[in-house]
Amino acid sequence: MKRPLTQNPPEPPPYPRKSAMTREAAYETARKSLLGRIIIGSGGPRRWFRYMLVLMIGALFFGSVAAAYYLLSPRTYVSGFTLTLPGSGAGASVNLTDLGQATSATSSAFSSASLSPTENYKRLLQSDRVRGTAAEALNVQSREFAGIRVRLVDQTPLIYVRLTESDPDLAYASANALLAAFQANLDELRQEELDARDQAYRQSLAGYELNVAATRQAVIAYQAENGLISIDQYQTLVTQTDELERTLEETLDRARALGNRSSRLGELIELPEEVAARVLILRGDQVFETLREQLAESAAQIASFQQMYGPNHPDMRAETERHAGLVEALNSRGEALLGVAGYGMLHLAEINIDGERAELLRQVVDLSAQAEGARAEARSLQDRLLRNEQRVEDLAPIAARLDSLLREHQVAETVFASALARLDTSRADVFASYPLAQLLEPPARPEGPSSPSKKIAALAAFGGFFLYCMGVLLLWLRLPLIRALWKII
Repeated sequence: MKRPLTQNPPEPPPYPRKSAMTREAAYETARKSLLGRIIIGSGGPRRWFRYMLVLMIGALFFGSVAAAYYLLSPRTYVSGFTLTLPGSGAGASVNLTDLGQATSATSSAFSSASLSPTENYKRLLQSDRVRGTAAEALNVQSREFAGIRVRLVDQTPLIYVRLTESDPDLAYASANALLAAFQANLDELRQEELDARDQAYRQSLAGYELNVAATRQAVIAYQAENGLISIDQYQTLVTQTDELERTLEETLDRARALGNRSSRLGELIELPEEVAARVLILRGDQVFETLREQLAESAAQIASFQQMYGPNHPDMRAETERHAGLVEALNSRGEALLGVAGYGMLHLAEINIDGERAELLRQVVDLSAQAEGARAEARSLQDRLLRNEQRVEDLAPIAARLDSLLREHQVAETVFASALARLDTSRADVFASYPLAQLLEPPARPEGPSSPSKKIAALAAFGGFFLYCMGVLLLWLRLPLIRALWKII
């Protein structure tokens, strides 16, 4: 119903009413602006209340979920250990006297770019054989070891192993059991590798040993057949032959020197060496010397009688007969001493060897004897040299063949000894294919549960609530933004 035109206008409200209308007008003005529509939106305080209620419900929900996760989730405990692999290799060398050298070298486990021992060990830690051994040690089933986590760090030899269990003592025991099972299986794998190598080496050693026995038998048979035991024996014979040849030359030189000296002294005393020797033999005999003196006295007596008597005088005839008997006795004694007949013993008996001439005569005889001894020694050496040279010539091809057989036998022994040494050195290197895994961090009993975590629950609740708030904010801003964009377009 319309007011009459004559009605007076209403009185202005008092100051408080005017203030309230001013606030409502300001609110309307702000709400109608773009920023006001975005912040305040449409719908008034009721919309604010609805959205605050939605935010409170979201906060309660996410807080409840986080609390339920932390309070209701089962407690899990983590234990583990850390392994490291050495990065350097190893080597061994064995010197075999008069045979050679056996060398065994193991390269670093990380020398090959295509093979990674850490990956191999990771697979072994997660393998059924290791888990089965560990489960058997704890008297549990192997499926309970499904929570094994192995982490490798790039460019390092470190291996991190972690196990998750529902009890701290069980986690600690499981970690120790897994470590022991891992080491035990490593030892088994190494032993299996060594056994396989031993079998292969021993098969090859059997062939090498047969070769050594065959070459040894060939050497023994050849030695027995030809009488030559070793090359040293042949070398000794050659050396003896050379020494005999040198000794023969020295002996011949000495015999020539002695003969020359004897000849010069013989020329000095005007007696040949043979005559001088016979004179000394005869003059050295007391009987011959007595006969010579008696013969000289008889000759002097005959000369004296010839001045006084005629040839038929009895004294002259008696002395002449006596002289003839002495000559005959002298010849007989000389022939007995010299061992020759028909030689002029009387002439030898008349040779003067008194004084210095006798000394020279003895020197001639002594030098002559030494020269003759040297010549006899030279003849003996010559015979020995001829026999040795013939022996050397006969043994030359035999020695060459024996040397070849001995070399074959030595080569066979060297190969056999090297293979045997290689077998020993390979057994000493047990970390060739499976390198040493050192325990860097031993298993430890967990001090507290690893899950559920307060931090994770709080962060999850905060993150979820934050995303929830972002969604609510988008719902809050959707109509003002759409209207503002519509007006702009």
